[in-house]
Amino acid sequence: MSNEKLKKELHDLIDKTDDEELLNMVKEDIIAYQTESEKDFDDLSDLSPEDRAELEEQANEDPMKDTISFEEFKVEMKEWLSKL
Repeated sequence: MSNEKLKKELHDLIDKTDDEELLNMVKEDIIAYQTESEKDFDDLSDLSPEDRAELEEQANEDPMKDTISFEEFKVEMKEWLSKL
């Protein structure tokens, strides 16, 4: 699809909506893209250093850290159900 055709379709879609929230979201996305496209976009830039460190720590955690086997699950469910 050519840029001109895509722009026309987008204009048509925008012209057909009266949803102010949707229009604001589209505007914000376009502005963010235009502003950040020249440099590396950091969508975590609004996080504090502590929050960023916590997020990085969680991203590097073993994904199986908090899991249990199906057998353990069945035992725990049986215990939980017996308390009802």
